[in-house]
Amino acid sequence: MNIIQQTLDQLRAADCCSYSPGGPWAAEPTALACLALEIHHERTPALRLAHQLAAAQQPDGSIGALAEHTTPAWPTSLAMLAWMACSQDDTQSTFAEEIALAVHWALATHGKPADPNPQVGHDPSILGWSWAADTHAWMEPTCMFVLALKAAGLRSHSRTRDGVRLITDRLLPTGGSNYGSTLVLGQATLPQVQSTGLAMLALAGEENNDLRVAASLDYLEHSICLETTTSSMCFGLLGLTFHGRRPPQAASFLQQAFDREMTRGTCEYKLALLALAVNEDPALFPGFLPQVIA
Repeated sequence: MNIIQQTLDQLRAADCCSYSPGGPWAAEPTALACLALEIHHERTPALRLAHQLAAAQQPDGSIGALAEHTTPAWPTSLAMLAWMACSQDDTQSTFAEEIALAVHWALATHGKPADPNPQVGHDPSILGWSWAADTHAWMEPTCMFVLALKAAGLRSHSRTRDGVRLITDRLLPTGGSNYGSTLVLGQATLPQVQSTGLAMLALAGEENNDLRVAASLDYLEHSICLETTTSSMCFGLLGLTFHGRRPPQAASFLQQAFDREMTRGTCEYKLALLALAVNEDPALFPGFLPQVIA
C-alpha cells in the first residue's frame, strides 16, 4: 500500500482534523485535508470537510484558526482554496457565497504597514497579510492569500500584485526566506525550508527575474533531506514541483517522512501535506491554484 492510499484512508475517516493526534478541530488542517481528498477524487469526504469550513465561517467572511475562536483568521485563505477546488466541476459553484464573502474579507484585510526603516532589510510599507489583526504583514500568510486570490481569478488585482511584491521583497539576499525578515540591525537572518517552499509556490507562474528566486530554489534543492521535518519537506517539495525542479529522491524522502510520522501517531495536518506533496506533476492539481498552472 503506497503513501497516497494510506493517507487517504485516514483522511476519509477523519471527522475532526487537527494539528496533533486527538487534538481540537482546526481550520488549516481541515482545509488542507479537503484539498488533498478533492485532488485525489475523494469528493464525498472532501465535501464533508468543506461544509465544516462553511459552518465555521463568520458573517464577515473570515474563518478562525481554531474551533470556537473567530480570530486569528488567516486560514480564510486556505478555506478559499478548498471551496474552489470542491466547486470546480459544478455548473454553479457549490460554495459560491462562501467564496465571495471570503474574497471580500481578504481584499479588505491587510497587515499594518510602516514607513521604510534603514535598520530593517525589507520594505514594511508593502501591503500584505498578517497572522493576526493589526500586526505587521508576514511572509507565510501573505503567500497563502496570494495563492487563494490567484485561484479565485484575481491574479491581476492590486492586492495580489502587492502580495507578490512583498514575497519577492522578503527573499533573503542569498536566497531562501523565513517568517519575513531579511536583515535586522545589519545582520542577515537565516532561511527556513517551509516558508521558502511556500514562497516559491506563491511565485510559481510569475515572470520574475529576481535572482533570489533561482537562489531560493537552489536553497530548497540543497536543504531538503531525510532529516527535514514533514511539514517543511512537503512545502519545500511543492515549491520545487511547481517550478519544474522536483528532486528525483522526493518519493524516498516522503516515504521516510510518512513512516516516521506513523510511529508517532500522525495527525490530519501532516497526512494532508503528504497527500498533496506526493504528486509529481502540477497538472494533477485540478482546481488547486488554477491560475498558476494555466
